[in-house]
Amino acid sequence: MLAATFGLPRSKACEHALRLAKALERALRTQGVLPARAIDSLAQAQVQAVFAEVPVPLLDAPERPPHRPRAVVDRAAGYSGKKKTAP
Repeated sequence: MLAATFGLPRSKACEHALRLAKALERALRTQGVLPARAIDSLAQAQVQAVFAEVPVPLLDAPERPPHRPRAVVDRAAGYSGKKKTAP
């Protein structure tokens, strides 16, 4: 989103996002309002209290393509047999 918004290459956008995230973390830590990051167990009372009002918690994760072997011999093992159809 950052790359598209500001017309940057994706690699530069990632560098800037990482730099800004670190600056934000330092600022929040300095102000004493840095949110807790470590969740040891989903059964913890604190976690349950935080998410008590959330009916279905959703996790946000980047979608990454699966690793495909380059060797022809190894490719057959990971092939599901499904073909993509054009829309």
